[in-house]
Amino acid sequence: MKKIFTLALALMMSTMAYGQVDVVYHVDVADYVASGNTIAANGIRVGGNFAAQGGTNGSNAMLDWNPTDSNSAMIDLGSDVWQITVTYPSTSIGVTQLYKFVNGDWGTNEGTDTLTSTIASDNCGIDDGAGNINRELVVPSVNGTILKYCWDKCYQCDGSAASISLDEVILEGLSVYPNPSNGPVSISFDSKTQESGMINVYNVLGQRVNSFGHDISVGKNITNWNLNTASGEIVPNGTYLVEVIVNGERSIQRIAVSL
Repeated sequence: MKKIFTLALALMMSTMAYGQVDVVYHVDVADYVASGNTIAANGIRVGGNFAAQGGTNGSNAMLDWNPTDSNSAMIDLGSDVWQITVTYPSTSIGVTQLYKFVNGDWGTNEGTDTLTSTIASDNCGIDDGAGNINRELVVPSVNGTILKYCWDKCYQCDGSAASISLDEVILEGLSVYPNPSNGPVSISFDSKTQESGMINVYNVLGQRVNSFGHDISVGKNITNWNLNTASGEIVPNGTYLVEVIVNGERSIQRIAVSL
């Protein structure tokens, strides 16, 4: 069964026109924390040559090897799992992205403990011989590829493979209503897993206007968006994209706001 993204036709046309590819980077730090490490106040970040590859976080350009930059911040999904979605232009398909996950800032990043890090030995990254162990990714041509890793490993913490197939469907049946809306919006969807999820709201320029977490249960889930921005103001009339992220899987619906 093919994965179904409930994405408005206009958004699909835009994605094809600009040739963008989304890659979801997802890291589980449960074992890292269990070993006595503390997560930094600014959370888990990602550092790499993202600017060189044209990588963006939402509509915001990322910097090269600068994990403390705001656009390198990963989202805390709960249960020691962190995630970021990086968008690449079509010109970067096939090029090699170097990166690593970082706890706060350099010095507390992957690859510093050669006794526990298997990034180089398990062949998902390289040791450059100068004390740097970096993960490697050849930017894929398939939109929505999900990479799920355990901290300092080339696989997930349960031992399963890191790359998630697009055929695996966890999130289904996203519905956003009423549409159009002049008041609170209900966001309904089905999930095959229980965990923490994220709801993001974007305007048609691709700017994120709000983002909030939601505890996902198996089966039917319903949450609300009150037509507000992250700072509490009511959004202006227009078209918005409501994105639901569960376990690295994304689904999007378009909604018109007419107050």
